[in-house]
Amino acid sequence: MNRFLALAGAAALIVAAADARAAVGAVIPEVKAETLNKAKLVIPKDFTAARNILLFSFGRDMQPAVDAWDAALVPSRDGSGLQVYNMPLIPNPGAIVRGFISGGMRSVYKDKALRDRVIVLYVEEETYFPALGVTNKTAPLIVVTDKAGTELGRVQSNLNEAALAEVKALVAK
Repeated sequence: MNRFLALAGAAALIVAAADARAAVGAVIPEVKAETLNKAKLVIPKDFTAARNILLFSFGRDMQPAVDAWDAALVPSRDGSGLQVYNMPLIPNPGAIVRGFISGGMRSVYKDKALRDRVIVLYVEEETYFPALGVTNKTAPLIVVTDKAGTELGRVQSNLNEAALAEVKALVAK
């Protein structure tokens, strides 16, 4: 019984920590990643812009919706004041399969400048999704952060005027 209580207590602490990290004002969870141009980076440590818009998707079928968000937001992007990242979240399938997935995505995104902003995140779904606060995978998740990766706010929606205005308001914070 004591073991069960200890495990339950540990699980509650992990859930509480994940919830705390997913809140506005908390730093988004760290993950080692690679752009489609094969540049290695650590999210959020390697952010260079004052504001970052992270366009998270949860499957291949969602990519057109994220591409629409990207097209709507890129005109505001300048690289130092504001950067927009396309960040597909993919449960980690292992090294060999990751290579095939990234290669396939490179064939879709031929523009090298865009490839610098597409960062495929191969993550452990059971830990990373809760730490990021992902509870719904039916629409793109747009998270706005500062340079340190501190979350300023989020919108989960397909592109529409109201959602776009909300994201722009978060950037202006």
